[in-house]
Amino acid sequence: MGSCSLPLKEIVVARFEAGEDLLLSIKQVVADYDVKAGMFTVIGAVDKAHYGFYIPKEKAYTTHVWEPSRQSSPALEILNCTGNVAILDNEPIVHAHIILSGVKGEMLGGHLMEGCRVNPTGELTLIKAEGVLQRKHNDAFNLALLSI
Repeated sequence: MGSCSLPLKEIVVARFEAGEDLLLSIKQVVADYDVKAGMFTVIGAVDKAHYGFYIPKEKAYTTHVWEPSRQSSPALEILNCTGNVAILDNEPIVHAHIILSGVKGEMLGGHLMEGCRVNPTGELTLIKAEGVLQRKHNDAFNLALLSI
């Protein structure tokens, strides 16, 4: 196990508009505020979802796409989207998981991928820390893991 302590610098709050890509919007806020270490949460809703699940044996993600149909909800509530921000090769990396619920209580979730379309809104609360949190590529898992 590794751990570290970083002092908190500021809290950034953003609201995403209908039609925006959730992950790309989070990445834009991270870039705008030069976040090199942090954690965040998002609430709101999406009318298209793209999420993944890591399969250790394959060292890769399988992905799922959800879009509304006659038999499904018209949109999904974001019950929780939580993640962190760290640096890999001098670039910020946003790592997030998302849990979604439909009108009948059905739940979906996994690793947040590009392609989750916000509708009507997404509300981000990002806690920016001082300093830098690093990620390092791990060949055994084919993942960029926290380096602490």
